[in-house]
Amino acid sequence: MDTQSLIFALIYFGFGFGLIFLSILIIRDSAKIRLNRITAIMLFFAGLGPIFAALGTVISPYQSGAPLKESYLYNLFYIWELFFPALLYFSWIFPYDRLAGIKIRWRFLIFLPHLFHVILVVFVSDTDQLLNWLTVEPGQENWLTSLLDPILSVLQWLMVPIGLILASHKKFFALINLSYVIFAVIYLYRGMRHVKADRLRKQVRVIIMGIHISLGLYIFTFILPNLFTIEISELWTSLLTIFALVIGVGSIAWAIIRYQFLDIRLILRQSLVYTVSSALLVGSYVIIITQFSVVLQSFFGQQLPLINIGFIIVALILFQPINNYVDNIIKGLFIRDRSDYRNIMNRLSSRIINILDRRQLFRVVEDTLKSNMLVEGVGFSIYDDASKTYLYFPVGGKAESHLNNTDPMLGAIGQLKAPTFYDRIESWQRGSPLATMMGADNIHLVVPLNKGEHLLGFMALTDKSSGFKFDYEDFTLLATLANQMIVVLSNVRLYHESLVKQRLEEEMNLARQIQIDLLPDTPPHGKNYTICAHSEPSRTVGGDFYDFILTDDDGGVGMVVADISGKGMPAALLAAQIQATLRSEVSNNREVSETLTNVNKIVSCLSSSSGKYATLFFGKYRPDSGEFEFSNAGHNYPLLIRSNGNHEFLEAGGTVIGAFDNVLYQSVKVRLEPDDLLFLYTDGLSEAMNAYEEEYGENRILDYLVSNRHKTAEQIQAGILNEVREFSSAQTAEDDTTIVVMKVNGVNVNE
Repeated sequence: MDTQSLIFALIYFGFGFGLIFLSILIIRDSAKIRLNRITAIMLFFAGLGPIFAALGTVISPYQSGAPLKESYLYNLFYIWELFFPALLYFSWIFPYDRLAGIKIRWRFLIFLPHLFHVILVVFVSDTDQLLNWLTVEPGQENWLTSLLDPILSVLQWLMVPIGLILASHKKFFALINLSYVIFAVIYLYRGMRHVKADRLRKQVRVIIMGIHISLGLYIFTFILPNLFTIEISELWTSLLTIFALVIGVGSIAWAIIRYQFLDIRLILRQSLVYTVSSALLVGSYVIIITQFSVVLQSFFGQQLPLINIGFIIVALILFQPINNYVDNIIKGLFIRDRSDYRNIMNRLSSRIINILDRRQLFRVVEDTLKSNMLVEGVGFSIYDDASKTYLYFPVGGKAESHLNNTDPMLGAIGQLKAPTFYDRIESWQRGSPLATMMGADNIHLVVPLNKGEHLLGFMALTDKSSGFKFDYEDFTLLATLANQMIVVLSNVRLYHESLVKQRLEEEMNLARQIQIDLLPDTPPHGKNYTICAHSEPSRTVGGDFYDFILTDDDGGVGMVVADISGKGMPAALLAAQIQATLRSEVSNNREVSETLTNVNKIVSCLSSSSGKYATLFFGKYRPDSGEFEFSNAGHNYPLLIRSNGNHEFLEAGGTVIGAFDNVLYQSVKVRLEPDDLLFLYTDGLSEAMNAYEEEYGENRILDYLVSNRHKTAEQIQAGILNEVREFSSAQTAEDDTTIVVMKVNGVNVNE
């Protein structure tokens, strides 16, 4: 046998055993799936072809007598042609299963012609020899002769058509194989139209292209020459056969490794890559060591065993590191891509970790699962803080639906701790609108998103578009993905909370600015009176305000102190309404009582909530007469401290502003004398508490004012604020604190 024939035989062996290795790998992964079984059978028979061809090349030159190719045993070679009915069967179930639900076994009849062919060429390939076995030599007749003669006669008649078939069996079955190939190609092309998933289409395209090219080469090399008596040299036959094997085996292996054909588990894909890389490395080692020995022998003229042994030892030491290096390179090219779940999670984590919009998050996760796990669709459910209910986002990007938090199916999902098949919780679907929606989406797997004992939501996955089941690698990926989504959803929630807080702060700043604009820049000041004011909100925006309104007709000054219910922007807006209304009424020269009556009427109409009201004290001081007319709308009683230490509470008026319609307010006039002190305040001052939860109280206010009535207005204001701060243990006031101090100067207003 020449070197060329030996090389071709080794290549045939390599590809033949490679195909059988692939078939074993597929069966090992899952023999329960029909596509796996038929694909393994197809590859197994395809692998027998090159192995028999190699055996026929290798064995015959070393056999004495007839070579193997001329032996009837070599007809076992035709077993490999069972590949063609297996291919036709494969085209019926890939890329989608046309036989699903069909229980009739007629489809297996496609194997009968090739089984008949094998029996024909193996057992009755030599009709003359078979007849000779049954023929009794003359003179040796016995009791069997009478029994065999009828059988022999029938066989002689049968051998006529069998002989005719044997004479042209190659052409006849070449025609049958060609028809099987044509039908398989048609079914594969038509099946590809049903594939929608992009990754699955790539997978199908690679496989169909590989099968078509290899079968085309086979038809050109073997079938057409048999049908039309075309002569192709043995060299070209071998080269075309090898090329067909490279394309056929390579496309299937590529589809398995790169595009998850048959959904082979990662560990098996890695073992396939490792086997291929090891085989390539071992083959390279054998060639290098062999050629090294040849070079040494030609250089020194004799064999040098010690040098050869030393080279082999060095090669063995370097084998493992080189093998690991080659293995890593091949894994980097074929495995560590989209099909590796660890890489999928790494890429997905980097994409979703900064996503702050849940719809964008759902879209990214769905695209990832569709392209890598080949699921048909993904639905999502998430707890909505705004509505305090769960939302369900159906498969296909439809509008979300609000769920009842007591939905039975929602409760069942809340009990799950890991990805679970939907049929295991179907018993909870009775009376569950969620179960109805999930049933409409053909949900197959549920992945809970639990944060501690709280159910944040869940993912709902449909079946895989490839038709394969979810395996433990899918469950591992989904469990890891669920943890990542919990982190991201928590970030989304914190982000939205920060947005709400930011908007609230902006609103508070705006309200604060409104409140500041409402307060007068400086209190009015006359020759016989001094006024000072102070307002300190307990929060960014309080409910207190004060104002001074000068009247041109009599030189009087109106004083307002109010405490608005609530805080923030609503309190600021109500204060603005009251101030604007009050100023309008004063500018129209209304009486004090009439002013408050009209203010209450307008504010109560503007206020849509019964909780919006204000306590208010309004008084009008006329410096020329020393008369002070006031009306108190439910506010803390202001204190009038006379110069001799006597005091009065300014109580007259009515109820709070804005709470009731048609309230009439009373007003009372008092005369202010020189050195009298008028003190207006809000409850933030009197209700300031110390560490013993004791209020500062009106009595302490009164005592301070009486004791310090001789001081100026500024000194009284600063002094009482300091005393309250010392009394209170709090660093900041617990309620808004506003005071207005008016001191009548030591000039007789009547002079």
